Amino acid sequence: MTAPVSAHTAERTPAAGRSAPPTPSVEEVRVTLVDWLAEAVLIPDADLTAPLRDLGVDSLDLIRTARRVESAFGVRVQLRELFAPGLTTAGLAALVAERAAQRGATEAAPPGAAHDPVVLTPSQEQAWEEQTGERGQWNQALLFTTRPDVDPERFAEAVRRLVAGHASLRLAVEERPARRPRQHTSALATGGPATDALGPVLDTVDVRALADAELTAAVTLRCAAEQRSLDPRAGRVARFVRFDAGPSRPGRLLIVVHQLAIDMVSWSVLLADLEEVYTALEEGRSDVWPVEGTSYPEWARALAAHARTPEAQEQAQWWTEVARTPAALPPDRPVADPRAVNTAASAATHREEFPAELTARLHAVARTHRAHPGDLVLHALGEVLAERLGEPAVRVDVLRHGREETVGDTQLARTTGWFTTTVPVRLDLAPGSPAERLARTVGHLAALPGGGVGHGALARHGRPRIAAALRAAPPSNVSFDFEGDDADALPLGTLLPDIAPEPVGDITAPHWTRPHPVEVIATTDDAKLCVEWWYSTALYGETTVRALATRHREALTALLHALTGSDAA
Repeated sequence: MTAPVSAHTAERTPAAGRSAPPTPSVEEVRVTLVDWLAEAVLIPDADLTAPLRDLGVDSLDLIRTARRVESAFGVRVQLRELFAPGLTTAGLAALVAERAAQRGATEAAPPGAAHDPVVLTPSQEQAWEEQTGERGQWNQALLFTTRPDVDPERFAEAVRRLVAGHASLRLAVEERPARRPRQHTSALATGGPATDALGPVLDTVDVRALADAELTAAVTLRCAAEQRSLDPRAGRVARFVRFDAGPSRPGRLLIVVHQLAIDMVSWSVLLADLEEVYTALEEGRSDVWPVEGTSYPEWARALAAHARTPEAQEQAQWWTEVARTPAALPPDRPVADPRAVNTAASAATHREEFPAELTARLHAVARTHRAHPGDLVLHALGEVLAERLGEPAVRVDVLRHGREETVGDTQLARTTGWFTTTVPVRLDLAPGSPAERLARTVGHLAALPGGGVGHGALARHGRPRIAAALRAAPPSNVSFDFEGDDADALPLGTLLPDIAPEPVGDITAPHWTRPHPVEVIATTDDAKLCVEWWYSTALYGETTVRALATRHREALTALLHALTGSDAA
């Protein structure tokens, strides 16, 4: 599902002195919600009056729903409220209508405001420590086609408003000898020429005189160079490079953002905001400014404070028990320092693609067992690792989106930043029927305290004894990430109609330290499950990884067969 994400207009920004949108009725909200959910629910003839958690929608669908609610009705719903057991479409409609009726003027920080220095988030700090070399080339990047008639001044103003509205695009990391690094956000002028305010954030390349083949070559060359242009210590964490191809040909737009400042979920927010702001300016409206909920620096501060609360400290025993679970997948090539050789230059990939029929069965079984499809793929991975290690339980580091609004009074659905968090998960593969063993995995994942964000908070910002115990546990050699169906996750529009054909270049430097020796990434693009095994050739041989991938395919197929009673391809 592509959920439009809207920038805030002046009607929703009390400081602009405009009135709020008309208050909708419960029925008006309910009908709108049903239309949205019908796009996300994959169950044929689903009962949309059932609790949201029973409809097969995942956490990203609910994040997008929270954004849509804010855009359409001018009120905010916390993600933890959407995840509440028993919440139905009717219940959510009543909640939204009530808040719309009660909404008042809440004062927000002005666009472009600076933020005082705060600690790095746990994910940021751990990654900063792992990278011992130059940290500049460690990015996310996308290259788009642009419509031919982009107005340069209007586009610059749209980018200015985008950067002013999203604090993570203005982050800088302050290194302090013998002390922990900090991050702060610089101010951005919201008046005067936009290009002056943006400085090195925005650049325009004139390629109007180039033939198509030459244009492609020039774009490719510049993209590769731009991957080395960022420096978080100097506050350069975002670059927008527009290639002007003239009034009759599509141009290009390269957006490069340092990994410390963005995650995959953030892209849909940024692109939708850029589209809406540019369109508004084109229509002569100057009242549209992207507005976040809780800014990323505020989230970092809230997370650090949360680690010292009794609620978080009560979770320490849970995480300590998980940390005792075996996690090491012995390398084929033992070395004195595995982390030193586990670099981007050593990475290789093995890919397994599953047939559409099996992927459909995966979704059906997940619904039957009240699980997420990724839970089954992860469970099968646990079966393989337990078999390989000869252990009844194994520990895998699982990547989660990290936008858990269980910390303070936070609103994160529209906040950009690097929220992705790595959570250690214990997979108990003790004897039992396939259904019983799967139920243990699903139950463990559902019971993760606070969605898992507390582990990193305790390990980095908790009381010294707790933090030391959690950080002493070695990370798993294997990570797992279920990215699901992200084929339509980018809200492309008229300004940026498509992904460009040219390559964006290497987003990481060859010396970049990979977080895990083996990374298992699953997607369900085009209704087909694909599992990619990224591994370090300095530690593992191709034969070993292929054997693991083949065994995983067999284990997942057998699991689906056992739970449905029919053969799978």
